[in-house]
Formats: sequence, structure tokens, C-alpha cells
Amino acid sequence: MTNLSTTVMARAERMESQHAARREQIVGAAKTVFVEKGLNGATMRAIAAGAGFTTGSIYPYFESKEDLYAAVLCASLTDLQAHVASHIAGLRDPACSGRRALFGFFDYYRSRPDELSLGLYLYNGIGPSGLSADLNRDLNERLRGVFDLIEQAFEDRGTPDADARTAAGVAHATGLLVMEQTRRLKLFKRGAEELFNDYLDRL
Repeated sequence: MTNLSTTVMARAERMESQHAARREQIVGAAKTVFVEKGLNGATMRAIAAGAGFTTGSIYPYFESKEDLYAAVLCASLTDLQAHVASHIAGLRDPACSGRRALFGFFDYYRSRPDELSLGLYLYNGIGPSGLSADLNRDLNERLRGVFDLIEQAFEDRGTPDADARTAAGVAHATGLLVMEQTRRLKLFKRGAEELFNDYLDRL
């Protein structure tokens, strides 16, 4: 009986692992298609083909391309939070933790410009177009978790206006990154990282 239970559990774990791997494969293919086509131009057929699946076989994992878009953004925000956390982990001087957290936010999206564009819905025009209210709410809560991490870093150094500093810093980083992507920063003959570091030095 014990051997049977062990076999059943091993099989269940194997199936769960395969399901997770296939889901990740589909999300990866979806990200590529969304970057190339945007939400409106993407199709479940194209995503399935990119993942090496038939169109029908991906519906047990995701009901629609909107669900897939949300999954791509969710994975991105999870990675963003980990990246920000890594920039403040082990800091001995809390006085610089807020600046380090903001730079983590900036650095993540600067090295992943496609994720910034997808997160801002730039491929579909500014605005949360195409996502249901529930999906958009869930994504906003995850993003709020990133902002809370940055705010906490400022609070740890005794900053009274941590929320305002976080909002201003995130807005500054995002604006510079968008200007860099659209090549408008060339008009100032200065790079986004240089300008953002100047901003952080004044905090």
C-alpha cells in the first residue's frame, strides 16, 4: 500500500511539474508575440505556434490572450520585486536604502525595455486597454507591492514622506526610460542612467 501511495504521489508530482513547465513555455512564447504584435495583434494561434503547441491545447492553461497578457505582466512584476529587493539586501547603511531601491526599479526596466513597454501598454496605446477590471486590479496590487518595498526602504532611513518620494522617484525613472526608448534624450546629449543618478544624489 505504501509503494502504491508513493507511486501515485510521484506521478502527481511529475504531472504537476510538467504542467508548470508547459505553462512557463506558453507564457514565454506569449511574451515574444506581445512584444512583436501588441495585445490587439496577438492571437492564441500565434502564441501556441511559438510555444510548439496546437491552438486548442493551450486553452486548459489560459482561457484568452488577455489572461496570457496578465500572466506575462505578473511574471515581470514578480521579477521586478525580487530585483528591487536584491538592491537593498544586506545594506549596512539604511541612509542609502531608498535610493538603492529606486535604482533597482530603474535598472530592472532599463535592462528589459520590452517589459516596460508591455507594462505601460505602449504597444496598445497608453491605458489599460484589453484587460478586465479584475486582471488589472490584480496587477495593480502586485505593482503596489513593489512600491511598498521602495517606501519601506525610505521609511527605514527615517524619511517622513516616503510615499511621496517613492511616487516621484518611480515617475522620474519611468519618464527617463520612456524618453530613452523614444530617443528623445538624445536632444539633451545625456543618458538616462546619468540623469537618474543625478536625481538620486539630490534625494
